[in-house]
Amino acid sequence: MDRIFRMFPALLAAAALAACSNATMTRLAYSNAALAYSNAGSALAWTVDDYVDMSDAQEAWVRDRASRLMDWHRREELPRARKILEGMLAKGDKPYSAEELAALQGDVRGFYLRVMGQLVPDMAEFLAATDAEQLARMERKLAKDNHEFLKESVRGTPEERRKRRVHRFIGHLEAWIGSLDDAQRQVVASAYGEVPDLTEELLGERRYRQSEVIALVKSKATKPEMEPQLRRLFVDMDAWRRPEYRDEVRARDAKLQEAVAKISATLSAKQRAALQARIRGLIADIDKVTSAS
Repeated sequence: MDRIFRMFPALLAAAALAACSNATMTRLAYSNAALAYSNAGSALAWTVDDYVDMSDAQEAWVRDRASRLMDWHRREELPRARKILEGMLAKGDKPYSAEELAALQGDVRGFYLRVMGQLVPDMAEFLAATDAEQLARMERKLAKDNHEFLKESVRGTPEERRKRRVHRFIGHLEAWIGSLDDAQRQVVASAYGEVPDLTEELLGERRYRQSEVIALVKSKATKPEMEPQLRRLFVDMDAWRRPEYRDEVRARDAKLQEAVAKISATLSAKQRAALQARIRGLIADIDKVTSAS
């Protein structure tokens, strides 16, 4: 559920952010979405280089493909994002229902899946040309990332970790509506008291996808051989995700949707004004980006 709040400002930079979890770009998308969008192609190239240490020719190829992806995103996805934001703006002072928030989350997921669908052919072409030295660097970098992810996930007591999740969720909410009052903060805390920590399952999925990609590269699969496998891993996740995990994610999201719906019915005039200003700002960013193309 918190993806709604993380990803809406990042829709303008989704082409890069869908492929790489770049914390700097995400923070920039919150503060200046248009600037984040204009730098998304470069961010994608930087991230790929961090994993494989590209040659000059590869870097030029990635930047060209990133530019094409951004052109597609600007043409196809930004109008969709604007339409959704206009719908949010039209609600005015009306609160959101849990069902509306579930639909909104589905829209955000659709943005991610369409971007990944566009990326898959280029991912396959690039990975099929990856040499042994680059593959070894990729394995080391992924192992380091996973170690850092795991180290952070077990830091502190279970209660301390729950409080960090609450803090992050409140931060995403406050980026949209300003400071929460004590009662609203308690709504979030209560919701997180009833949802499980799915970090272990998330790490398991992450490692599974990484191992499958590494195995494809080691097998020297061709681009046509890689494409359906990458699409399965990054687009058609429900085809292989454990049903139990799917159910846990849905239950967690439903609980958080209920919490946000409850908070939306208690917004102060100042919070509602902040939300409207946030939405208008994102619409203006979209207009700025599309008019400059």
